[in-house]
Amino acid sequence: MFLSVDTLPQDRQQRNCEIKKVGLHYWQQLYQAGIPKDDARKIAAAIAKFDVAQRPPAPDQAQLIECYSPLICRARLWRRDLLQWQAQAQISKRGF
Repeated sequence: MFLSVDTLPQDRQQRNCEIKKVGLHYWQQLYQAGIPKDDARKIAAAIAKFDVAQRPPAPDQAQLIECYSPLICRARLWRRDLLQWQAQAQISKRGF
């Protein structure tokens, strides 16, 4: 069963609207910093979700974030803990 926008809880609707609004602003900053349009969109979505909903980036987004980290810093969108979850997951896989 799919939920329509009308049936989503109000706070979730507001959070999703905030993610979209913030993500659009971040996309503009990333694109202006020199990141290609499609990659900037994916990175902006990841950072917006991280900022608004405290959700870590998906593996493909994390890879883009690592690749473009200097430009993300230039756009002033780097978050110290953005990729920390990935490092912790790699450490736990190794058994350290």
